[in-house]
Amino acid sequence: MVNGIAYDGGAHANGFAVGDSIEVVYQKDKPENNMTVFEFYDGPEYGSVVIFVIVAIVLAIYRWLRINRKYNDRCPELESSGRCMIYRTDKEYIFVTVYYANSSYPIKFLPLDCDNGAFEDTLTDIFHASLHDKYTEIKTSELIKAMKQRSWRQLYMHSTSVRVTHDSHRLKILSTRKATDKGLDWDYDRELSFDLDGASWKDIINSIRKLLETNETDR
Repeated sequence: MVNGIAYDGGAHANGFAVGDSIEVVYQKDKPENNMTVFEFYDGPEYGSVVIFVIVAIVLAIYRWLRINRKYNDRCPELESSGRCMIYRTDKEYIFVTVYYANSSYPIKFLPLDCDNGAFEDTLTDIFHASLHDKYTEIKTSELIKAMKQRSWRQLYMHSTSVRVTHDSHRLKILSTRKATDKGLDWDYDRELSFDLDGASWKDIINSIRKLLETNETDR
């Protein structure tokens, strides 16, 4: 009732019985435009349904793009250039950021049975760090401790390794030969190169892992 005149509302309110009071808001100069307080603050009943549908569609598209990028033929967009070393011990993968001066943090570890998605995420994180993290020079003795290894010689003798480098268009994978007393020797005969504009990221990950899975007799 407004100024003694009754106005009907077109809204529905669930959970009330005849005789209950419901607060109503209305347009002062046009009381026929009115709604319950619940609608005023929460919006129409169908609003939440529309929002739910939109969110579900967005999540479905995101999941499809993520799976397609990881496991089909889409390569991630890699900016500028980056480098990293990946070591494979008998227990885990060790990813080490490589700057243009030396090796440094961050260092990441993955179990050998990790899936390709986790491998890709770690690799791209390391690339990002090599581009954006501030370089802090550390001693090689401190680095090997951070990698949870007893010594460089022990690591070289009981692991396989590759260096992965990229610019905005091409990615290269260079593996090492069997370690010697002088350290690692690069195996240029097995170097792989991928054009990022047309290469399959799945193939790149599989190629890296295959190079690291050299038999013990070849290490």
